[in-house]
Amino acid sequence: MNNEAFNNLTKSQQLYVESIRTIGGTQLGYDMTKSNWTRKELIAVSMIRQNNDDVPNWIVKDKSRRVARGLYLINEVPLELVEETPTTETFTVTDDINADITVSDDMVAQEIL
Repeated sequence: MNNEAFNNLTKSQQLYVESIRTIGGTQLGYDMTKSNWTRKELIAVSMIRQNNDDVPNWIVKDKSRRVARGLYLINEVPLELVEETPTTETFTVTDDINADITVSDDMVAQEIL
């Protein structure tokens, strides 16, 4: 369920990432497949999680996580997707329709041209 990067985090870091997943995904409706998070999104998660606007230092102080001003890489958030094996369905076509088809002289004339 968790990705390799998530497993390398400390327990408290994992808890914050889990908060992003649960609070951000269910309560705030954020896209859980993305890796870049804005400071505004992280503050919203922190406000619900701990009733303050503190974003953890391991995110905002780590220069390798900074993508742009106020935008941070948290590649531990997206869950690894398990590839599903494609299912094949067999469809049977039956001739249940007994219809008479009438062809007009105009249709035949157009087909010849």
